[in-house]
Amino acid sequence: MGADLITPESQSVEIELFQNGDLHKRLEEEIKVKIITQTDDFDAFEQEWTELVRESNTHVYQTYEWNRIWWKHFGTKKNLHIVALYKGNKLVAIAPLFEDDVTLFGRKVYSCLRFLGSYVSQPKGEPLLGTVSYSDYLDCIIHPGFEKIFYKLILKHFKEIKSEFDEIVFDEVSSKSAISKMMIPQMEKINYEWSYKIEQASSSPVIQLDSTWDAYLNSMNAKERYNVRRYYKRSIGNTKIFNIKKAEHAEELSGVVAEFIRMHQEQWNSRGLPGTFSEKRMHDFFIEVTKSFYDKDWMEFNLAVPVGEGKKIVAVDVLLTYKNRVYLMHRGMDENPRYRKQGPGNVLLYARLNEAIKDGVEVFDMLRGSEEFKLRMATKVNQNKKITIVSGSKKGRVFSGLVKRILKVVSEGRGEISHLKLVFNDKPLFEGLTDYKQFLLRRIEHRSKK
Repeated sequence: MGADLITPESQSVEIELFQNGDLHKRLEEEIKVKIITQTDDFDAFEQEWTELVRESNTHVYQTYEWNRIWWKHFGTKKNLHIVALYKGNKLVAIAPLFEDDVTLFGRKVYSCLRFLGSYVSQPKGEPLLGTVSYSDYLDCIIHPGFEKIFYKLILKHFKEIKSEFDEIVFDEVSSKSAISKMMIPQMEKINYEWSYKIEQASSSPVIQLDSTWDAYLNSMNAKERYNVRRYYKRSIGNTKIFNIKKAEHAEELSGVVAEFIRMHQEQWNSRGLPGTFSEKRMHDFFIEVTKSFYDKDWMEFNLAVPVGEGKKIVAVDVLLTYKNRVYLMHRGMDENPRYRKQGPGNVLLYARLNEAIKDGVEVFDMLRGSEEFKLRMATKVNQNKKITIVSGSKKGRVFSGLVKRILKVVSEGRGEISHLKLVFNDKPLFEGLTDYKQFLLRRIEHRSKK
């Protein structure tokens, strides 16, 4: 193993090899490609994967834990297709993919490769509305210095298997990803025989944090600065309205999680939407991630508790903390107007930003979404991309597009059936229809405010 370890000096040598065709060819011959298709092999991959993630420029969504738990809950009836590159015995890159197939009347009519954590075209097993991805910033995992050779070899692999798939779809790719910076240019240089398209996916507002709280405040206009100070003061000193706490013990975690889910669901139901945790798989995935990440200090639950009201929780922020970055994963707030008018969510958020600045955190990432508070607070909005590599004839591409449109209609129909079940919930017909009407009106009202 020692001879295969990568040092900064060896990285510079690897990069220099690309300037010489013969040496580049020799390096390419040294790299071995392994395809992981079995769950048992995925399980045995943990230590190598974790080492590579630690050495690479990655988000929390590339960790082994996130991907393995996601596969357990959302990979039902699907097949793994993890592409791993080795130099000797050293793992140097991973493309964490799976096969996303669609069948109609027992016949496979569409097949693509997608990232683990991505959308699922035709979910199997426990009911799932979802084609919605639970993961942000999907990407390959590459040891620094091996980007060019990785994308050259993975394009070669895609060419070899092109008859097996209609498309290769990279959902929610960061604008900083080497997929668009290195892979696409290589496709354009070689006779790849596939076309591609790049679409705007979601937006991810982020806050680049300053070195001090005062510097952060001074970066705002006068009105924003006044509001931030006003809410922050509600968590400190004589002006305190809310005690800001963390779930610090595993024994209190289950109660906090249950209260967060209750508040989160009530918020979405009030807008005429079923909410994330109305689906069992979404709920179970979140619970398992919570247990795994909390033990590693990668997840925290911050709580707003009104002063003088004991343990009454009125707001919860769920955050991921990884590689000097804080991610705002979920929020839940009590719908009682008595609490909401005091802005516990704002108080909670600004208190955490103050803490992050003191800890030297560089980025507070609010993840996907165009909520008003995110756009108002962001110093930058990252535009994620969807990159689709398309195989086959024009006729085949038209057919694939038709299949995806059908799936979208089916998914929307399943979603509305789920909403109906949620609202009716064993109620008499007339009462259920009345509640469903109100449900729809709340949804229309919510969307009209966007």
